[in-house]
Amino acid sequence: MRIFLIGFMGSGKTTWGRVMAEKMGYAFQDLDALIESRVNMKINDIFTSRGEVFFRTMEALCLREWSGKDDFVLACGGGTPCFHDNMTLMNSLGTTVWLNTPKHVMASRLLEESGDRPLVRSLSPAELQEFIHDKLEERIQFYSQAKIEVDTLGTTPEELIVNLRYA
Repeated sequence: MRIFLIGFMGSGKTTWGRVMAEKMGYAFQDLDALIESRVNMKINDIFTSRGEVFFRTMEALCLREWSGKDDFVLACGGGTPCFHDNMTLMNSLGTTVWLNTPKHVMASRLLEESGDRPLVRSLSPAELQEFIHDKLEERIQFYSQAKIEVDTLGTTPEELIVNLRYA
């Protein structure tokens, strides 16, 4: 089984992915970590020195390389489904799961981690709220193509695993 976790920044993809992979006995990988390893730079530095177009190209390349494996949970970046026909690819190769997390929860998490997030690091709390709203409006058309949508406040990773195994 191949599981691709998608959702906005701060939705919990890495946290959920680690828990799920451990409980399922699967490999876990974070797509951003793959990109950092491949380019030998932090995501912030990639965005600053090489730009978003380069980052999105590397993201698509790493996604395609990793997707040839089996029995894994891959935490994808928030924008991954929106570029290079990645959503179609992920849906054709495995199970896509949209972690649909309330905006206020993501905003709180992103405020704590803003230094590590190139797209939000310089935003005030009010600007962050607006950014989340606007980006979600752009990305919802991709996220909604996921095979499974999960309300992260009403479901646990363990419950999702049960649903995946019996889907």
